[in-house]
Formats: sequence, structure tokens, C-alpha cells
Amino acid sequence: MESDHLKFHRGCKEFGNDCTWLIRITLRQPKGTYEVRRYNRPNTCLATSISNDHRQLDHHVICARIFPLVKADAAVTIKVLQEATETTHGFKPSYRKVWMEKQKAVAQIYGDWEESYAELPRWMLGVQATRDETVAVLKTSLVRIGDQIDESTRYFHRLFWTFPPCIEAFSHCKPLVSIDGTHLCGKYGGTLLLAIPQDGNSNILPVAFSLVEGENAESWIFFLSHLHQHVTLSSLRSNVDKYVAHRNEDIVK
Repeated sequence: MESDHLKFHRGCKEFGNDCTWLIRITLRQPKGTYEVRRYNRPNTCLATSISNDHRQLDHHVICARIFPLVKADAAVTIKVLQEATETTHGFKPSYRKVWMEKQKAVAQIYGDWEESYAELPRWMLGVQATRDETVAVLKTSLVRIGDQIDESTRYFHRLFWTFPPCIEAFSHCKPLVSIDGTHLCGKYGGTLLLAIPQDGNSNILPVAFSLVEGENAESWIFFLSHLHQHVTLSSLRSNVDKYVAHRNEDIVK
């Protein structure tokens, strides 16, 4: 309403329309201090006069509130995070604002997308160091800049992996494999392919996995060829070896 170096006079923007919030502050010249000379009751229309995207409810405030929730459960929904923020601060931020802050929180906890893909070779070495029989096949692609190929840089293309217990378990399953793919919702998309057989009690068991760019002929050939080579054939060889070993034991006996 009015403000200068001697006085500060402010009222609610709805003043006169069902709201009487008002404050008047003036300078006391002898003491050089400001004094509240008039103050009407607290603003009763505050909750309805400020939008959901209040400027003070910035990304720092939201991220600090939702960070422990995301750390406890990365799959927590945006709706739950919105409600938690509203409960704490009294204002409900937009879906988009909370979604963006959740992505930042996930990146702080687990690393961003670029770092995660860059860690794949180390992850493969770590898994193989734990179990020597683990199969992990990484395929990369070269970078083309115009008509030139950058030999110094490679990008992730496809990945196939399976674990020794999966290969061993397949030998005890029905000789039938179901295959399916599910779309990934991360920054770079892609598809996760799975091979799933059943045991004698119709319990399902994922035995092979692959990250590919999408469901196309080339990606399915990549997945199925490695599935055949590293899972079904290995399981067949294992069964044959067991059969031969048992026969040799019988012959010896």
C-alpha cells in the first residue's frame, strides 16, 4: 500500500474483500528503530491466496523433504511425495515439480544415467569375479560424427547376462522357454528381455536377461542366440555329463 524509509504499510491483496489483514510499521526517529503501530488479525485467506507452486517452495525445499522417502523406497509414487510435501509445508507442489526433484534425488543416491551406463563394464567384472561361470556379454557401438567414426569412444548397445544357478536350474525345468520384453522408463528407454521356463510344479524362473534398444529382429537374434549358446546348450551338456558320470559309476560297480 505504501512504503518508504520512514514507514511500511501493507495489507492483504484481498483487503476489503472478506479479508482485513493489515500491518503498519513506522520509524521512531529518536531511537532509530521501527515499531509496529498497527496489526490486524492473522491472514485467514493465506491458504487460498497462494498457488500450489509458491515461489518459496523451491526445488531445494522439496528435494530436502522427499530425499529420505526416495532413499527408503526408490519406487515411491509422485502422489505420495506431493502429499508428504503438503503435510510438511502446507502447500502442494505440482506433479512436474515433484517428479523433477525425485529424479535429482535418485541421481544423488544411485548416480545419474550416464554414470550408471559407464559402470556396466565394472559391474560385469564384479559379477564374474564373484562367480566364474557367470555369463555377461556386452555389445557396444561406435560413434559417428558426420562421415567420420570416432574410434576412441563407444556407446552401450546391448547386454546379455545369466548366472550359474539359473543355468543349473534350467536343467530341472520343463524343456520349454517363454520369452517376453518390457519397456524401460528411464532416460534412454530401451527394453528388458527375459527368458522364463517352468519347473515341474509350474513355478516360473527367470534364467536369462538382456538389455536392448527395442524389440526388433536384431535384438531378438542377439538374445536368443546367447540364450541357446549359454543356457540351453550348457544345460544339455550338463545333463549329458551327469548321465555319462552315472553310467560310468554303474559300470564300475
